[in-house]
Amino acid sequence: MKEHEDVMAAILDEARDDHVGLWQIVRAVREDHGIRDREEVRRVTLELVGALLRDRGVVAGRPSLDWRGFIPWGLSPEEAVRRIDEEWTALGREPNLWEIVWFDTPTKGKR
Repeated sequence: MKEHEDVMAAILDEARDDHVGLWQIVRAVREDHGIRDREEVRRVTLELVGALLRDRGVVAGRPSLDWRGFIPWGLSPEEAVRRIDEEWTALGREPNLWEIVWFDTPTKGKR
């Protein structure tokens, strides 16, 4: 899907320079795909996250305390998506800034 490719390219570009929060992907799904239904936003977001982890070398985890490093979860893409889905369910709403997970790429700073 063209929209998926555009969103993934933008996320990868951002992840090369900075950590990307789940909330940013949710926002991109709403704005770039024009999706408003909450369950559809969630489904498409998790689909994109899975593709980023599986096919694009993105890593799920969290920034280090000094924000200079990144602490990966060490999970397979499927396990990471499952964890995100479970934490999203527990949250009971769409994630905001700082919540659930961040994403990074091992090629940070290499354009």
